[in-house]
Formats: sequence, structure tokens, C-alpha cells
Amino acid sequence: MDPRYIAAIEIGSSKIKGIVATVDQQAAINVLAVEETDAGGSVRYGRILNAREASSRVDDIIRRLENNPRLNGGRIASIFIAEGARSLSSKHVEATVTQGGEAEITDTTLDRLRRQAVASPTPGRDTLAISHRHYFVDNAEVKKLIGVFGDAVRGEFTLISASSENRRALERVKFESHQQEINRKYIVRPIALADMLLSDSERQIGCLLIDFGAETTTLAVYREGTLQMTAVLPMGSSNITRDLCSGLSITEDVAENIKCTKGEAISDRVAINAITDADLREITNYVSARVGEIIANINATLAAYNIKPAELAAGIVLTGGGSRLRGFKDMLEARTKMHVRAASAPERIRTGAGNANIDVVALALYAADHFADSCLEFPVEADEQTAEEHTQSAPTEAPAGSHIAGYVVDDANDDILEDDPDSDDLPAPAEDANITRQNLISRLKNFFAPPVTEEEDLDN
Repeated sequence: MDPRYIAAIEIGSSKIKGIVATVDQQAAINVLAVEETDAGGSVRYGRILNAREASSRVDDIIRRLENNPRLNGGRIASIFIAEGARSLSSKHVEATVTQGGEAEITDTTLDRLRRQAVASPTPGRDTLAISHRHYFVDNAEVKKLIGVFGDAVRGEFTLISASSENRRALERVKFESHQQEINRKYIVRPIALADMLLSDSERQIGCLLIDFGAETTTLAVYREGTLQMTAVLPMGSSNITRDLCSGLSITEDVAENIKCTKGEAISDRVAINAITDADLREITNYVSARVGEIIANINATLAAYNIKPAELAAGIVLTGGGSRLRGFKDMLEARTKMHVRAASAPERIRTGAGNANIDVVALALYAADHFADSCLEFPVEADEQTAEEHTQSAPTEAPAGSHIAGYVVDDANDDILEDDPDSDDLPAPAEDANITRQNLISRLKNFFAPPVTEEEDLDN
């Protein structure tokens, strides 16, 4: 059985990144190629602002992926796209269906329940995903709905939605390969990340996944095995860079370099003041102040959803490019009063993953688990193509048929197939070329003349 090929891309605020991987028979992911480029200001807070600029950079990523020799000349025919931006949020909804009497609950019942839950979308927003929280049959909670008997079935769900403009903006971006449009499917980014990074036990006892990106920080809370809430804060590591730009009067590139090489988040004011280097102390002040603000907003968001740290026994799983900032993990742990662990790729990712590529690897893994697509198309092998062309162009052997004016004719379809070099029906050439030409013309006239009837022949 040939492996499936998965292609995925994420258009982020700071970078656009693409991946091609294979899925083997053991459902392991083998990363073949990862390419990335700067977003170039075409994306803000995860939403496309300049479709033409984004299309150009996406085209560059696709071209570089396809040129990777590990793809063996394959063309990307379909691709999975990450969906998630500043407007991404969740809400709790309920739905109830009755079966008209006690009956077994089937997949059809569950489908009716889900359709009712999403039947009244919020104006201006698209429903991206739905996750169940609790099921009740005749007012008694059940863990597994299918197979239970009852009449009234009620479900509590978490509905994930985003601004309709997000999808419209993504649809404006061109995804093409060899001047052919690439089919696209969408995956909700925080769900894909949680699927890869959280264990079953973490989902069950309560866990907060934090994706600390460039311009957004995404939160996803899991408890009792299901998604309870998701929210996006419009702030990230780029806020730290801009603070350094304005505070130190330096360019953004210099500020980014300083943040990555010298920046550190320290929650202890005494420790900051103890730094002897004045420049380093100033940098630490800027970094720590902004990180403290971001963490304060994380705590406020959890409180707004009535989620208490004690309910998240597994603590926090931290991912995202901004999470690599020195001291961020320690300050997060101190300010939230929860244990924090850095996310890492699972063992199913066998080659070429690296924690720096967790975002697109998660998309590939989710696509492999939930879709049957193979995203690459391969050209016909050169020898097979040559043989096929030879077969199509080779003259067909004619069956026994009539001999007419030097041609062998297929009696089945009257198609002229080839010259018959052995035919002796042609007139012998005369010494005079004009006489020869007249003989041939006469021969053709006789060939195309209507057949002579028996009566006409007797009259002659």
C-alpha cells in the first residue's frame, strides 16, 4: 500500500509556512519538506489584509515545496489550511430532540442534535467546529450517547466560530500549482494543536493549551475529555518587539534580535533592579512589563469563562514561537499558579519535525487522522508514457478485407489503414506521363461511379 501524502499551510501574522508529509500504514507521520517565508505585512492578527501579497508568498512556498527532491516530482493538488485568527471564539449552546417514545439513540439522532445546535448561527460569524460537553437522556447524564434508549435527548456543546470575513479573506488568496487551482480544506488551528499536544489524561482532568504567537495568544481549555472554551487575545511576542522599538529608539529588526538574544521575562522586581548592566536592565524592564500584561489578560479571560486554576489539574501546555522567550514559562507558572510544560512533538512524528515546526506538523497530523485525502499527484513515469504513446500511435493490424485501389480497408469501420504495396490493380505506368495521369483519373472515376445494375449491364 502506497503512503498518503499530506500538504498543509499556515498563513500566520509573522510567517507563512508549508509542509508536505507522508502517512504510513502505522499512521506515523514522516515530514518530507517544510518551507517558510516572512508574511511581509500581508497578515495582521491572523487575518489576511493584502490578498495579492499573500498569494505571491503562498505561491513561493508551494513552488519551493514541489521543487524539493523528496517529493519525487509530485504536484500539490489539494492542501489543508489553518483557520484561526483574532475573532476566533467559543460559546456554549444546547439542543434537544425527542424521538416520540422510547427508542434507541443512533448516529442519526446525534446528527439531528448537532444540526439543531448550529441551526441559529450568530450574524456575521461562521461556525467552524462543534464539540460536545455533556449528553442527557430523559434528564439523566450519559457518557456515551449511542446505544442508549430514551425519548428526550439533550446535548450541551461548545461552538467555535469566527468572523465571516476571515474565510472570505482566505478565499481571496490564490492557491495554484502549474497554473491549476489547488483544492483546499480548512482545519481549526487550536483544535489541531490540542489533538497533537495534549494527552488523553490531560484532557480528562483539565488542561489549558496556550499558543503564544506573534500577534495573538490563543487559549483552549479541555476538561472531562472535551473542549470547554477557546479564545484569542490580540497580543503576542510582537508587542514586546514594538515596545523595544519605541523605548530604545531602534529599528524593528534590531529590536527583534535584542528580544531573542538578550530579552528575558523576570517577575521579581528586586531581581530586575539587581541587574548591573543599565542597558540590559532597561531591556528586561520592557520585556517583563509586556509579558506580565499578557499573562494578566490570560488570567482575566479564564475568569470571564468561570474557569478556576484548581479545575485544571494538568496545568498548562505551552507552544508557539513566542513561548521560546527566556523566562516566559517561569513567569507564566508564577502568575497563574499552575504547572507549565513546554509542548513537544509526539513519537508519531518520525522524521524532520522539530519543535519549531509544531504548528504545521499539527495540521498534517490532524489531516491524516480525520481525512482520507492524498494531496499530491504524480506524472506518468516516462517509460510508461512512452509505451502508451507508442501503443496509441502504432498502426492497427488490418483484418482480411477488400482491396480497393491500392489500400487495405477495415471492413468493420471502412477506415483506410495503410498502403498495400502488393496491389496489382493500379494501371501500369505509360511512357507518356500525361497518359499515365489520364489512366489514373479514369480509374478513380470508375471507382467513385455508382455500381452498374444487372439490367444496365445487359443493355450494354
